Amino acid sequence: MSTEQKLHESWNRKLYHWWTHYNREYLSSALTRPVIRLSRSERELGHWNGTTRTLSVSQIHIHRDSWASVLETLRHEMAHQYAQEVLHAENEPPHGPAFKQACHVLRCNPRATASAQDLQAETDPTLLRRLKKLLSLSGSPNENEAQVAVQKARHLLIKYNIDLVELDRERHFSYRHLGKVKGRRTSAEIWLAALLNEFFFVEVIWAHSYDALQNRSGTLLQIFGTPENLDMADYVYHYLTNLLDNLWKDYKKQNNIRANRERQRYYTGVLEGFYRKLKEQEKGLQETQALVWKGDARLHTYYRYLNPRVHTRRGGGVSDTPAYRDGLQDGRNVTIHKPVREKGSGFGGHLTA
Repeated sequence: MSTEQKLHESWNRKLYHWWTHYNREYLSSALTRPVIRLSRSERELGHWNGTTRTLSVSQIHIHRDSWASVLETLRHEMAHQYAQEVLHAENEPPHGPAFKQACHVLRCNPRATASAQDLQAETDPTLLRRLKKLLSLSGSPNENEAQVAVQKARHLLIKYNIDLVELDRERHFSYRHLGKVKGRRTSAEIWLAALLNEFFFVEVIWAHSYDALQNRSGTLLQIFGTPENLDMADYVYHYLTNLLDNLWKDYKKQNNIRANRERQRYYTGVLEGFYRKLKEQEKGLQETQALVWKGDARLHTYYRYLNPRVHTRRGGGVSDTPAYRDGLQDGRNVTIHKPVREKGSGFGGHLTA
């Protein structure tokens, strides 16, 4: 058996695994297991054949797109199966009322070509324009000007989100995956997720996932929120991730350190220090501007709709070493600088800091 055949067998097993998971998680095991196969189709991402009870997913789709998009396609085809075999849809078009009902139950997009792009709602161009302008000011060589710019950007986001909730304005939610699939997560990564969750108006979860090309299972960070908040959280995530490496290189050089043994402790210190800094800024906004963020119940409902069974686990800390303490101090000096380029309607290019 060739390496490619072995890889395709692994993909097939994973599709069966996730089919079983969704059938149990969302459908109370109402479906009977079908034949799942990999197709060579370039036109269809997936297909349900009710006559042969065969669910197909395109190999090209798995090669080209993220596993999250593949799972969206899987649920889309499961919805066709559910509409036919459980709801007994008759004399309806393929994407008729029964299918749409099935999509709601399976938490998938009813569009005929399911992909990650289909899940993203339109952003508010006016808000993004104002945020980009403020973030560009945060690139000023003057530390005070940069600090003021970041505080203004956070003030704008807080006010925007408070107004959305208190005035109960119409808003759309989506989700996004950040980072790579990994088996274990460091304390620094846990701190980064906590930063996004507490200060950037998104809900987060470490979601089980799969790297199809590397045939590797693990987790990656999934964030939920409005398009504007997803863009901001995405930008902050990549900015800080890249910044950590550069800060560590400078720290090693300044302290004549050769090995990377203390790197993760330093990373953790930086992010914890930045967390404390944002916490102080938050308190200042509450005291001086009377801006208190109490959360978005609609977002939480959406988050729990997609994740009906959430398990909380506590991560371990790190040892209190000089590198960790120096990281805490450096983290208090971190400023979010401007994006280097635009891409689409989001914040676009990720900095190499």
